[in-house]
Amino acid sequence: MRIQIKFMHFLSLIVIIIGTSACGNDELFGEKNTNKEAFSSLSPNLLFTTVQASLSGNRLEQWGGNLVYGEGMVQHLGGSKEVTEYGAIYNFDVACGEALWQSNYGDGVMRHLVDILERTKNDDAFKNLNAAAKILKVMVFQRLTDFYGAIPYSEAGLGYYRKIYYPKYDGQKEIYYNFFALLEEAYYQFDESSQGDEITGDNFYNGDISKWKKLANSLILRCAMRISMVDKAKAIKEIQIALTNGLFENIDDSCLGHHENVEFGTPGASLNGNGLSQALKGNGGVLNHPTQTLIKYLEGDPRKDIWFMPGNLGNIEGINPNNFRWEHPGGAEKLAVLQPYLYRNDAPYMHISYAETQLLLAEAVVKRFIPGNAEVYYQEGIKASILQWSAYGARVSIQEAESFSEEKTLAADNGLGEIITQQWLNHFLNGMEAYANYRRTRLPVLEPIIRSSSATNGVMPSRLRYPESEAVVNGDNYEIAAKEYTEGWLSHIWWDIN
Repeated sequence: MRIQIKFMHFLSLIVIIIGTSACGNDELFGEKNTNKEAFSSLSPNLLFTTVQASLSGNRLEQWGGNLVYGEGMVQHLGGSKEVTEYGAIYNFDVACGEALWQSNYGDGVMRHLVDILERTKNDDAFKNLNAAAKILKVMVFQRLTDFYGAIPYSEAGLGYYRKIYYPKYDGQKEIYYNFFALLEEAYYQFDESSQGDEITGDNFYNGDISKWKKLANSLILRCAMRISMVDKAKAIKEIQIALTNGLFENIDDSCLGHHENVEFGTPGASLNGNGLSQALKGNGGVLNHPTQTLIKYLEGDPRKDIWFMPGNLGNIEGINPNNFRWEHPGGAEKLAVLQPYLYRNDAPYMHISYAETQLLLAEAVVKRFIPGNAEVYYQEGIKASILQWSAYGARVSIQEAESFSEEKTLAADNGLGEIITQQWLNHFLNGMEAYANYRRTRLPVLEPIIRSSSATNGVMPSRLRYPESEAVVNGDNYEIAAKEYTEGWLSHIWWDIN
């Protein structure tokens, strides 16, 4: 890992050099941003590592997308001005709302992805890299479509290769169907016996093809459950494919992004550092705390102490999601604070975990999508969700995790609610995924937002607004897409029918 991180220092300098000549969206500004000469001397493996790092190393995306409109929306964290004002009580901020879009369409991630895929397709020397890049494409675009709905997808980033400078917005159903196709293609394309076709600089699995194959199937499971309310037959078919081909088998298979101990603002921090850690610390100390909602659901749970330290009165106390930290009765000093290892500069970032797959399987059994023992999956998911925090430096007791999970039996009248509550807990610090899964299920029950300054009168937004700049740079396609969402950010996207 140390060799890999040092390699990323070098990579970050290359990206900075490339980035200085880029402006705006590749697919929107034509050949200014699609000069193939900028990439022709770089190995696709270098660009691949850049895309991996961007998924958790981008401070803007992690701040606006993951922290404010993720953790704040789902009532994991709150208290700071931005997270409470815009996320917890539902007010729109342009910078936060556009962060995910600009980080991916505007900052080069699309260009890198398209360049990798175009340069490695039909090339046996890069067969495995091409397969892994297909998986990265799903990981990048799933965040985007789950936040915004219809998005530029099939034509995105193709300004140079196909002269498409104004990409159409694809519907979410078509995008998800293509996700399944890409993930299945990737699974069958991987060749563990291939010589000289290693994925070098791999930030997730250090080139282990067997783990990449399990990642493909685990993402199929996630995507299938995401659409299961609106397209049950397709979801069941894809779940069966994922099970047959093989999901994550233990916490060591989980997909984590890895980072180096570099401060925000220093060379390499935008790629090597943890963007969420940088966002949590902001320009000073950590100003967000657990909500009282989260603490309520953590009663008796080992994760309460794994995640938080007590306030000045010795209690792990949460904040009302309606309040700013300075409004907390008795003062903000009473509130629990995050354990420092969770926001180290070199803390990992959990993209998708073994625990998540187990809890999704538990849900699938309860809904009779697949046969099996829901309680076994449920208990295994809880245990794994506790043990996985050892990757962050937490002292985790295997015995305590096993004892706690074995006591968690499913209630006959609320089994589904209990499973989804555990999914919500498992997505702590992965606010983008927690927000998507909450909209799919509308569980668990959250604290009502009653603050008068809420722009939505306490109704959680169902999507984020498109950037206003899209009306200028891709106007015709933007106008077509925007007509689908007549209620703005209260409009529901395709898979959200609750």
